[in-house]
Parts: sequence; C-alpha cells; structure tokens
Amino acid sequence: MENLINMESLENLKENLDKALSEVPANYLLGAGAVAWLLSSGLKHAGKAKAASFVEALSVPVLSIGLYYKMTEISRKKEVLAD
Repeated sequence: MENLINMESLENLKENLDKALSEVPANYLLGAGAVAWLLSSGLKHAGKAKAASFVEALSVPVLSIGLYYKMTEISRKKEVLAD
C-alpha cells in the first residue's frame, strides 16, 4: 500500500486548505463552530462523553479559523476605507 502521508502532500496542505476555506464566508465558519460547541454541550448533558469530546475537539479549530478569517476581513475593509 502506498504511503499517503508524504512530504509532497504536506507541502501543499496549507495552500489547499486556504484555497478551499477562502470560498466559505467567515460567518458560516463561526456559526458552524458555535453549533458544534453547543452540540458537544448537549451531548455531555445526555451522558455521551466520548461523542461530546470528539465534537468539541472539532469545534475549537473551526471557531479559530472563522475568527481568523473574520479578523482579516475586517482589516481588509479598514484598509479599503483608509485609501
């Protein structure tokens, strides 16, 4: 079986992620992260600790990426208004 994780595929990982996520609005990413966080809270209260920790582990990166894109979006708007 071929090794799928090699240096060639990892070199392009950042560019591929940026390209794919640049088309998604920041508000969608923030909303998805918030929904995942609320879902994990509901799963914890329902007694599904393993599922809750999995969903919670996904919510943090999604919220971080959404926040990053929102901040860059705001800074771009400020630059345009300053010009």
